Order: sequence, then structure tokens, then C-alpha cells
Amino acid sequence: MINRNIAQIIITFAFFYSALVCHFKAIQLLEEGQTALAVFLWVCCLSSFLGAIRFQIAKFVIFLRKYVKR
Repeated sequence: MINRNIAQIIITFAFFYSALVCHFKAIQLLEEGQTALAVFLWVCCLSSFLGAIRFQIAKFVIFLRKYVKR
């Protein structure tokens, strides 16, 4: 079985790639005048990017929880 860390790295790269594809397709659609679909793809791009940095977000939330309770 694949090591858990390697699998997480592969999934993170997949999220980054998905974010890039959505962004460039949204730019193309915006130039063609399809604004609504472009905005939808940018929302998908944002969610993919947030998925790629999910571990950093988790560390930040843990940090906030530790210092907000004080």
C-alpha cells in the first residue's frame, strides 16, 4: 500500500492542478462573454485551492483554538 504521506502529496498536487485548470478556463470563458460560468469556475478554483492548503488551514485553526481559550 502507498505510504500515507505520499498519497497526501499526490492529492495536494491534484488540488493545485485543478485550481489552475479552473482558473485558466474561467479566464477563457470571461473573454467569450460567459460571465456566470466564469464566476462559477472561480468558486471551484477557490475551493480547490483551499483543499490544497487544507493542512495549513488545520494548523491555523488549531493555533487559534489554543490561544482563544486563554
